[in-house]
Amino acid sequence: MNISRLARLTFWLPIALSVHSAWAADPAEVDPPVPEVPSLQSLRGMVPPDPSGTEGGRKVDLMTDYVLNRSAAILLGKALFWDMEIGSDGATACASCHYHAGVDHRITNQLNPGQANTNTNANVASIFNKPFVASDIPGDVATYATLSGGKGGPNYTLKKNDFPTHVLSNPLERNSPIVYSTDDVVGSQGVFDANFVKPNQPRFDKCTQQPDGLFQVGGINVRRSTGRNAPSVINAAFNVRNFWDGRANNVFNGFSPFGNRDPDAGIYVTSERSTVATKVRLALNDASAASQAVGPPGSPVEMSCGGRTFADIGRRMLDTLMLKQQRISSSDSVLGPVSGARRPTYRELIKNAFQPRLWNATQNVSVGGAPYTQMEANFPLFFGLAIQMYEATLVSDQAPIDAYLQGDHTAMNAQQVEGMNLFLGKGKCVNCHGGAELTNAASRLLMHPRERIERMVMADNLTTLYDNGFYNTGVRPTSEDLALGGADAWGNPWSFTRQYNTVLQGGRSVDPLDVDVCTFEAPLSAAIPCDATLKPNVGFRDSVDGAFKTPTLRNIALTGPYFHNGSRATLKQVMEFYNRGGDRRGEDANNTSGFEHPAVNQHNTSNLDPDMTALNLTPDEIDALVKFMEVGLTDPRVAWERAPFDHPSLVIPQGHIGDENAVTQRPASPKVTTRQATDASLNLKPYGAEGRPAAEGPLQPFYNDL
Repeated sequence: MNISRLARLTFWLPIALSVHSAWAADPAEVDPPVPEVPSLQSLRGMVPPDPSGTEGGRKVDLMTDYVLNRSAAILLGKALFWDMEIGSDGATACASCHYHAGVDHRITNQLNPGQANTNTNANVASIFNKPFVASDIPGDVATYATLSGGKGGPNYTLKKNDFPTHVLSNPLERNSPIVYSTDDVVGSQGVFDANFVKPNQPRFDKCTQQPDGLFQVGGINVRRSTGRNAPSVINAAFNVRNFWDGRANNVFNGFSPFGNRDPDAGIYVTSERSTVATKVRLALNDASAASQAVGPPGSPVEMSCGGRTFADIGRRMLDTLMLKQQRISSSDSVLGPVSGARRPTYRELIKNAFQPRLWNATQNVSVGGAPYTQMEANFPLFFGLAIQMYEATLVSDQAPIDAYLQGDHTAMNAQQVEGMNLFLGKGKCVNCHGGAELTNAASRLLMHPRERIERMVMADNLTTLYDNGFYNTGVRPTSEDLALGGADAWGNPWSFTRQYNTVLQGGRSVDPLDVDVCTFEAPLSAAIPCDATLKPNVGFRDSVDGAFKTPTLRNIALTGPYFHNGSRATLKQVMEFYNRGGDRRGEDANNTSGFEHPAVNQHNTSNLDPDMTALNLTPDEIDALVKFMEVGLTDPRVAWERAPFDHPSLVIPQGHIGDENAVTQRPASPKVTTRQATDASLNLKPYGAEGRPAAEGPLQPFYNDL
């Protein structure tokens, strides 16, 4: 068990937890020294920090310099998150991909054909479900069918036997023959392919539809789907970075997801001396949820016509009535007071929530060379901060594990306690899913920059640097999605580790880093002593290609499908993957899931996480682990959609009328100039603070929807 990555960073319980499955000793022997075992902590009482930082070089914080009224800002954030009008089509909200315990449970038209694949020869863009050529993996020579041999592709409805998407003849043996495999991803459908045109009427988006060569059935466009599965927004405000590749920066610039990286970012402010707004740089720390929030509304796949700016979204939304298409329960824990006949506009909500200096300018400002009001130009600032404040209320801290860790040992039964002990020991789950948030990517890293990079010993016994909370577990070959190993539009690596290496070689880092080599758990080598003043031109090996952010395991029973590619439908399938040591082929030292790094002491080195070895869990132990995760980690308020997890009504596009072979075309209209498929819809009822009625039952796992 590799405990080094958590030994310094994990919270430690003041009470002893049994971990007999990993640390049992013969009572006749003298007890050896017991290492510190990374453990778990109740989430109760923990709250995400309020952002603070600098604006134009001066120190600022959220409540003093931006927010006028916290309750009003949370109300605004909840309304914006659930409002279907935010999408260019008037039918797509942020919540459309995060409506079920914070994730997406739709099953039709959810596939993406592995568009992140860096192997252009393998990525045939004209079809889905291209055959997976096993000869791409050393030692395998055959070609296998995909998605149970079905056609798959646009508007396909997922079935139980489509999971897992990598099937072995013996699920306990990773080197057994491959039955089928695919690089298709279970993502989230968004919008039709279209380009934004400046409208004559600002309250309506004008978009030019165009034929989509990929997301279409019989020449009729269907909604596009994302290249990764949607993570949960519940507890996401604790994450140091968001999105699977960490591109939603810890620093919010008020404009885009990219923090200090974006040279065009800025907000517009007035002063006591002048009501003419000027543009200033903003850098608010501990605000990755705000950075994440401003990404999807402008995405031409997720929510927007291509080329629509956030100022354009503001122009459309400011005089729109809040949630005008949707119903709100009178007992909604946040929106109840404005659920009556006359709902406020977003302009009114912003004025109630934010300081006047952010919206009271008397003249227009220039954004991208075009004139906008200050309130329109600052709409991404309002949007990001308000949604972060709303998401900061979505803390699921009332699961049985929270009660158990606070001393109520009746909160979990014997099987679930056994599962918890396996989680801490033999199962090695806590190595990546530690602390109260059950993810190493969360704020228990205390936001210290030097703790964002760590060093570990790999399976080849060589050391490497990596970004805390981001690991390559070999779910798919690394070439299919570089994730953290990728770079932004300005050529900067997403990875803190690679930025650190750049600094060591005389370059600069766009993210704040203060690395002390003396704090690393694994020594590099005897030749490099503990010395924080390493000279330039020293580079360290890294393990960031194909590394993904560790998701929280809270409410995991309800948040399938699992992994970044949505490749597993049940927790048992997840545990089968880990129990066999992943899906790489060959001996333990091999890494056919990742890139080989040649010429380090003549070894072929690997970026695969060293914990990816066979666990040798018995069927009963797997059942105990699964029951612990299913029951012990589920907050009943999430399952029953009780406050703060209640919500307004929502109409969600779920594929199109028809199937993967033929779809019904949408009737022609002035707004639709190309052939588009008619949406099929999923209708969510509004629930107030009391949540779902008993007759309807709680939310169900993803597998139950198939």
